[in-house]
Amino acid sequence: MNDDELQCWIDKSLSETATEKEAKALEQRLLCDAEARAHYLNEVYLHSSLRRRFSVDVEQVSSLNIVPNKNRRRFVVGLAVAASLALVAGILSILESDSKSPASIAQVVGAYRSDGSAYVAGELVTLGNHSLDRGLMRLDFSNGARVTIEGPAEFEISSEKRMVLHRGVVTATIPESAIGFVVDTAAAQVLDLGTSFGVAVSEDGSTDVCVFDGEVEVTNQTDAAPRVVREGQAVRTSGPSKAIDSVAYETARFENAWPMNSGVLQTTGSMRFVSPGPNFHPGNYEDNEHIIVFPERRDFVSEKELRLDLVDPGEFVISHYDDKAVLPTGRRLTSYLLQLNAYPEGENPNRRRSVRGQITFSKPIVGVISDNRVLIESEAIFGIPNVTYPSARMIEPRPEGDKRPGFDTLILVADRRTLIIELQENPGHLDQVRVLVEAE
Repeated sequence: MNDDELQCWIDKSLSETATEKEAKALEQRLLCDAEARAHYLNEVYLHSSLRRRFSVDVEQVSSLNIVPNKNRRRFVVGLAVAASLALVAGILSILESDSKSPASIAQVVGAYRSDGSAYVAGELVTLGNHSLDRGLMRLDFSNGARVTIEGPAEFEISSEKRMVLHRGVVTATIPESAIGFVVDTAAAQVLDLGTSFGVAVSEDGSTDVCVFDGEVEVTNQTDAAPRVVREGQAVRTSGPSKAIDSVAYETARFENAWPMNSGVLQTTGSMRFVSPGPNFHPGNYEDNEHIIVFPERRDFVSEKELRLDLVDPGEFVISHYDDKAVLPTGRRLTSYLLQLNAYPEGENPNRRRSVRGQITFSKPIVGVISDNRVLIESEAIFGIPNVTYPSARMIEPRPEGDKRPGFDTLILVADRRTLIIELQENPGHLDQVRVLVEAE
């Protein structure tokens, strides 16, 4: 089939002399060939312009009670066909555009390609291969899946439901709308069953899968049966291996990428982000060197009013319960628990621990809670279900005018996304702060 044939069919169609066979052939060509559609529409527009220039218009013909001739009716029909094809062309164009951009870049932290160019939040991500030389980048897929990639990484976007990780680390949060999302590697296929998980591909091609919440189905490149991996479990497989081996549930490898996937843009200083996992209990996490950050309830709407200790930029001070700000019902929020749980260690086991850090969330902070009574009240709403939280954990800010050392500091920065924290605690005791952030 050549362009002369196409032009012949178009001319016959516009002059209403095309046979049924020629009309069908033209229709098939237009539906499968974008260039042919564009050429056809140009011809129709030209034909229309000539008609308007040299023919009596429809309104004049109607006012003179003149019945339009056969060619005029055919021309109107031709315009209707052209309009329909224009609509089809537009729809196909949109579909083609969407198919090339199944995801967009939601957040970046020092994210650069291998050629040195920077990734920018808001960019569309096309189908095909991509590289992340360094930094972190979160992709939001059109079906709701959220995937954070840590460089150095090589990956391929196959569709809104599938990506290939050639090397590097990714963490994924998959909502109900995106169940069935797949991460392929050279050694395995990870099929989401409604969960949050991490996948890491080493230089030797081995694949580690760690499930933070829910479950996934892992299949290696053999004929072995798929294996379901659940919350708090981890597995490893490699190309030559015929096995999917259980390994210790250890989230350290994903601690850089997972926070961004969970709404934490960046941490500095002595902050450590930890996925709760099964059998979670805050008292189980003892750490003298870090303020631990636990994600709690995500995208949750409170049906009860709640008091807040800190809502405006500035430094936290103790206030009476009745004087605290009130969080109204109906707001969709995500909750995080920040904790320092000190324990006896080293040559001076009873030494008081002092830890500093800064955390920036991707969305504005709605309120911060520290008071023991409000912490307990908020646990009924935002705490992890079926988890027993400790008591007596309120931080102790410096009283006004007091010059003594050893007090806690909590500052909400003017950007309303960042907290600056210094916690000081004796071994055997813990400090906790709950942070409520606008849901994404």
